[in-house]
Amino acid sequence: MVRQLLFVLVAVFALVSQNSFAHQQKAAETTVLFNKRSGHLEVMHRFYLHDTEHAVQALFDKHADILDSKQTQQQFADYVAKQFLAKSLSDKPLTMSSVGFEVDGKFFWVYQETKLPKDLKGIKLYNGALRDLWPTQINMVNIEGRGQVRTLYFSDNKDWLTVTF
Repeated sequence: MVRQLLFVLVAVFALVSQNSFAHQQKAAETTVLFNKRSGHLEVMHRFYLHDTEHAVQALFDKHADILDSKQTQQQFADYVAKQFLAKSLSDKPLTMSSVGFEVDGKFFWVYQETKLPKDLKGIKLYNGALRDLWPTQINMVNIEGRGQVRTLYFSDNKDWLTVTF
């Protein structure tokens, strides 16, 4: 009896887990890396491909295809670039350059970088990607390469968040 109940619970969990991956996650992760070797601030945005499929159809065109259209992929990368901003503690913008984008498994990646300013004591970030489309979207940003990893969560009405070093 216990073994049968355990089997049923495992089967239900597997079914629920499988179905949850078929739905939008409404979450994205960004890594901001202070790369001392290259002298650049490198930014890597990771979106669930399923979310981006829905997003491009809502943002650009109901027939937009992020899987097979380089044009749609570029449009989405440009959109992300406009939605991610960085500046110094004194509000001097850190202008990002596009490095590229790619589909990798179940993720869509967007890459940016900028030259590291000297004597940066902290950074202010804004990450609005997909938050204009879905109010429940959560964008997590990990800041690495300057001591302990720091994590910021952009959700609800959180616009600019600050980290000091």
